[in-house]
Amino acid sequence: MTTLKNKTHLSYWISFGLLLSFIVSLTGSFLPYESVSQILLFKIDGLFAVCAFACLAAKAGSEDYALASAGFTMLAISEGLFLATMDQPGHSANEANITAVFFMIPSFLLISYYGKFPKWLHIAGILSTIPFLTLVIIYYCSRFVPGPVPKYIVYLSYQLITLCWAWQIWKQRERVKRN
Repeated sequence: MTTLKNKTHLSYWISFGLLLSFIVSLTGSFLPYESVSQILLFKIDGLFAVCAFACLAAKAGSEDYALASAGFTMLAISEGLFLATMDQPGHSANEANITAVFFMIPSFLLISYYGKFPKWLHIAGILSTIPFLTLVIIYYCSRFVPGPVPKYIVYLSYQLITLCWAWQIWKQRERVKRN
């Protein structure tokens, strides 16, 4: 059985990890495209995200939401794949990024089984995969590689969903502390 202290610490790791991931990613998107400094910030962003998703998987699993736990684990893997594509500045690995997107789709479907999030957040999470899929389809149909701005917008829109997750986890922490 997980202690109250462990559950509270888990909430901190999740909430602050997702918040820091968003802030670092947003900051990186204003730096020169695929520069050393941008790649470094995006790697730090990925590190915070993987940590938070792993903690979310542990939290969901301890609350008997096995499918959601699997979804958060898959999302951590997806984020790890995005991290792996950032091997050197000035070199974007589109095929590997597409693999990461493929992991995202079932992960958001599985996460929708997490009963601690409101229904609107489940729907928004599933819908957030549509822009990623659109970029994949455009790439495969025309071999067109969009510039950095559409990529940033799509990725940051997904991160807005993760910020909502962070907020929901933070609110749950407050309720647990009161009870």
